[in-house]
Amino acid sequence: MNDGSWGDWFPYLAGAFKLIILGIGAFLAIKWHFDEDKRVKEEAGEVVDQSSSIKKVALILFLLLLVVILVVYATDKLLY
Repeated sequence: MNDGSWGDWFPYLAGAFKLIILGIGAFLAIKWHFDEDKRVKEEAGEVVDQSSSIKKVALILFLLLLVVILVVYATDKLLY
């Protein structure tokens, strides 16, 4: 199947597309939860520390990226 057909490169494009869409979805889900928590705390009159929320989101996204990279390299070593 190394004749340059679409079957050679489609799994890479589909996998990259899937990771991009899942990454965007994860980011928006995390952001929504933090925004809701902030809104609830503001309604209750509590002080919201914006910098710690940003650090938490950044840490979660970094860990998500690290897991994706580890899974890609682990499956590459196992399959090939």
